[in-house]
Amino acid sequence: MNKTRSLVRTAASATLALALAFGASLPAFAADVKLPNGAVWRGEVGAQVRATYTQGNREVTIEGTVVRIDKSLIVIEIDEGGRAVRRTIVNFDLKKLETIDAKTAAAGATAPGAGAATGSTAAGGASAATAEDKKVPNIIVLPWEGTVGIGARHDEIEEIGKYADKYGPGQIIVLLIDSPGGLVIEGDKIHETIKDLKKRHRVVAWIKKAISAGAFTALHCDEIYFMRVGALGAITMFAGTQSIQGAELAAWLEKVGEVCRMGGRPAVVGQAMVTNPIECSYDRDENGNITWYSTMEGKYDLSDATENLTLNAENAEHSKFSDGTADTVEELAKLLQLKEWREASDEGRRLHARWQRTIKEAMAAKPLLMNDYQNPAGSDPIVRAGNQIRAITEILKWYDRCYPVMVYEAPNLPPDKKILEEELERLKREVARMRKATR
Repeated sequence: MNKTRSLVRTAASATLALALAFGASLPAFAADVKLPNGAVWRGEVGAQVRATYTQGNREVTIEGTVVRIDKSLIVIEIDEGGRAVRRTIVNFDLKKLETIDAKTAAAGATAPGAGAATGSTAAGGASAATAEDKKVPNIIVLPWEGTVGIGARHDEIEEIGKYADKYGPGQIIVLLIDSPGGLVIEGDKIHETIKDLKKRHRVVAWIKKAISAGAFTALHCDEIYFMRVGALGAITMFAGTQSIQGAELAAWLEKVGEVCRMGGRPAVVGQAMVTNPIECSYDRDENGNITWYSTMEGKYDLSDATENLTLNAENAEHSKFSDGTADTVEELAKLLQLKEWREASDEGRRLHARWQRTIKEAMAAKPLLMNDYQNPAGSDPIVRAGNQIRAITEILKWYDRCYPVMVYEAPNLPPDKKILEEELERLKREVARMRKATR
């Protein structure tokens, strides 16, 4: 029985490990962007451009800085009312793309067969009107609920991304977030998963509740919309029961600030969600332009030195931290500038339901199996050991089906199932020894 208690204690200690490493920013590189009419723009990350593209049922022109170039899309950071906002444009929506500078806009389209494009180029021009008919993106909703790392994981985000890939690049993935927070060690995986997903699709956070690790996840999205009861914030990291301090806190603040900047948001807002000494306020002028402060000098206070910041729908929209407020899909469609709400299927909801059902089954099975292992039935030692063997065998199957519940839900089991496998082999050897002794 001491072996059993030691096994559980070892597992509980192992679950306290935290990970803080995140990917670095992408370097500048030269690349070509091919428009639907065959024209080609050649440039690199950091270039100043003017882009004309179709969005819903209208044509939009923006000017800004290229922050990402992919074979199927381009991401441009623009100034929108004093706030840096990133626009993801799928290539087949582009009508014209040109490099500009402070003096003049580069001109002239370069189409295949017309000679190689060099230096600052323009693509599209008047001939862009012959581009193929615009394609309306599909919407895929993924409910993302529960404790981060258990109910809400990177796995489902990754899987729904693969599903969206079947429809081609530029689909709209809506993460319907309702999470009280959870495991920091899941943050690395979420970070990489969403960063990769944004290269191919438009990723939107729709907030009911996004606290702690849930808020950290939402900050990765280029667009954030709140429900009217929505809340986002309080990204405090704990080591055991104590909030982190010193170098760990400094590293976490830097990472949260980095993620905010990736999504076109001021770092101070996310950092004020991490620790209460950081203050946050803002001014809003008559044109709606926002000026942020890491002090209380702004007209509108969000967080003072006594509390961690948690935003609600009203102050998130007023400060332009969020892109709007919607309670229904019809309201969200308008904010997304879509003519209609058209879901590809309910695959995201089915995916969510399957995982939640698996969690429920694992939660019900685990305590029963743990009891069979720790308090095996029977008076005969061989029978008791046999019941323990059956219990561990079933627990190991659950590791493959629902690892988070086995490891992170009490009573905690070892992160590495080899410990249980070794215990299983020990019990089998013990049964063999006892049987041999009774012959």
